[in-house]
Amino acid sequence: MRKKPHKVRRLTLYTPMSDLDSELLARCLGKKQRGWEDFVDRFLGLVLHVIDHTALTREVHLGRDDRDTLCEKVFMAIAHDDFRLLRHYQGRSSLTTYLTTVVRRVVVRILLNNALVGNDRRTG
Repeated sequence: MRKKPHKVRRLTLYTPMSDLDSELLARCLGKKQRGWEDFVDRFLGLVLHVIDHTALTREVHLGRDDRDTLCEKVFMAIAHDDFRLLRHYQGRSSLTTYLTTVVRRVVVRILLNNALVGNDRRTG
């Protein structure tokens, strides 16, 4: 007689979102007054840091205008389709970690598909 395999329960640990981030996300998704503006104010530094780091690791020199354009496109991607990227956040990581991943993916996609990666933009 064959034994039934034991079911293995997976322990899923979720990083609790800070009260500030939770309230900010709810205001943004609920389209409350200044929700989006406060979201941008809170995460602008993170977005710029990820843009700079991603460009550096890909050996792409960004001028101020290119950096500003990327930042604008990142926030447009986050707001696109009624904040779809934010609505997909499931709390499996901190909001900051999730946004870091989102920003990096958006920036890489833009760099690969745009003239920002032209030979005159490469360092070295």
